[in-house]
Amino acid sequence: MTTETQPRAIKVDKSSLLDLKSACDDALKEYLETKGGYKQSHKHTDIKLVLGYLGCAFAAAGSYYGYIHPFELPATKFWTGVSVVLYYLFNVLMMAYAYLVEKNTIFTGYKSTPHGTQTISIGSSVKSYNPYYDIDLHMNMSASSTSSTGSSKTTVRGKKSTHQQFSTAFQYWFDEDGVLAQEQFEADIVKFLANTEATHIE
Repeated sequence: MTTETQPRAIKVDKSSLLDLKSACDDALKEYLETKGGYKQSHKHTDIKLVLGYLGCAFAAAGSYYGYIHPFELPATKFWTGVSVVLYYLFNVLMMAYAYLVEKNTIFTGYKSTPHGTQTISIGSSVKSYNPYYDIDLHMNMSASSTSSTGSSKTTVRGKKSTHQQFSTAFQYWFDEDGVLAQEQFEADIVKFLANTEATHIE
């Protein structure tokens, strides 16, 4: 006898827009991976990790140099100073990447479709004192087609891009106790993605 696993109830403080957004972000990412067929890309996280690790590596190298050359003050000061500058430089680059490139992105992923490889990048945001969940979606479709002319074949590669925005009040997805109505949430997300994909294929 098999029993279906009930989805975990998500409950938050309705007075906190940050908690409401975080709950919707988690539910959206889980839906895209488990039911939407998308495989998540960790590109943004990987780039920030590389920048962070590089900064730490230079800081560690400066500390190690100072440890093995404790009496060579001019050289020690110079290389320690270089390592500190590089540490802060890579941290600034990491913050700049998060602010200028990653922005509000909560999910990037891809999946294969009959029309080609489809990639999406989804960002979410909330405005102060405005209880609406705003979604910003960029969708790209990469496809190729082959045509034959006599004995030669020509492959044509194409790419289509679509940008859609979606906004819904939190009150439609959360009950009085702050519990997320996941079925309603997922139904709205399905409609939004279907409309975007339909526009994308046209």
